[in-house]
Amino acid sequence: MSDADKAPYAMRGNRVVHRSAAEIVHSAETFCRMFRVNRKTRLNLARFFESLSTRSICIDPIEDSEWLLFTDAICSPETFTILVPESTYIRACNGDDAAISTICHEIGHLVLAHKAVLHNEKSAKPSQGEDAEWQADEFAEYLLSRMGIASSKQLTLDFRDE
Repeated sequence: MSDADKAPYAMRGNRVVHRSAAEIVHSAETFCRMFRVNRKTRLNLARFFESLSTRSICIDPIEDSEWLLFTDAICSPETFTILVPESTYIRACNGDDAAISTICHEIGHLVLAHKAVLHNEKSAKPSQGEDAEWQADEFAEYLLSRMGIASSKQLTLDFRDE
């Protein structure tokens, strides 16, 4: 067993209820059926974003000069609201893959009902399936693929000398 196999999973976000990749895909498939997400969706993303309001999901573009957060976007599961800089929203509506990915990622947080799970040092070590960021990424990847947008997953190399 290599050292990498022994290392605990490094969480990128809040610890949430465990979901497998298959469970996330199932949620994403249901979402895509509900909102008719397909390759044509990309042709009018503004309409798609507006259609989310039929299920109480609100995307709220904030003027760039007022955006003081150090993130690309943020969502509030309590209010089903996604806050995003106006420039990101406009870029998404104009077909920018990175901006579309950002919004789809935040939609994933809302649809997967992410809420931090309480745990203590006696809890089992966190796993990838409990990472809110991993889950939202997987959800977004499915939506992007349905829209015909190439995967944003990239090969990352670790050159650390441990």
